[in-house]
Amino acid sequence: MTGELIRRKLNDGGHNKHVYYRCGNNHPTDGHPKIRWRESEIEAAIVKELDAVRLPERHARWFRNALEASFSDIGTVQAEQRRVMAKRRTELVNMQDRLLNAYLAGSIDEQTFQIKSHDLKTQLEEVERQLDEVDKFDPACGEAALATFEFSQNLVELWRGSNSTGKRELLDVVSLNRKVSDVSLVLTKRKPFDFLVERPFLKKSRGDWI
Repeated sequence: MTGELIRRKLNDGGHNKHVYYRCGNNHPTDGHPKIRWRESEIEAAIVKELDAVRLPERHARWFRNALEASFSDIGTVQAEQRRVMAKRRTELVNMQDRLLNAYLAGSIDEQTFQIKSHDLKTQLEEVERQLDEVDKFDPACGEAALATFEFSQNLVELWRGSNSTGKRELLDVVSLNRKVSDVSLVLTKRKPFDFLVERPFLKKSRGDWI
């Protein structure tokens, strides 16, 4: 999709200017329709596509609360997992110390010491690995998800308040591709914007958001 400025000379010597949008295919086939949209028409079509991402207020409130609760639950579970594994790590380190003291005191032979020492070392390495996995979750992910959702709910206002450069950047953020036919505009939306348009969460949980 590309825009072009059309100038028409008027009888009084002035000029009438219109911006039209057409298909960006510069090498169309013989059967390719000739498509040209007025700027006002393309503007209205884009606003309609962007508005489709916005949820009704009660649905948006439910979705926002669900996001906040989800990331809050993750943080709570993560903290509990970290506490349990840290306790287990301390227990294993203490067991290693007791095992070494028993070996040095002659209470166990070398073979028994080697076997039990290897087993404790393996368990400790696994606990350390699990602790690393837990710490990989960044709480900022929850904040980013909420910020993205708030952004998605204000696309129309952002569009109307942007200049041509800002509008193009907004379309690049929201859509993978834009196509126009003789009767419609189609924005192929990126995730999560396509998800918000399709709204599978409402289809699966119709009673939960009421």
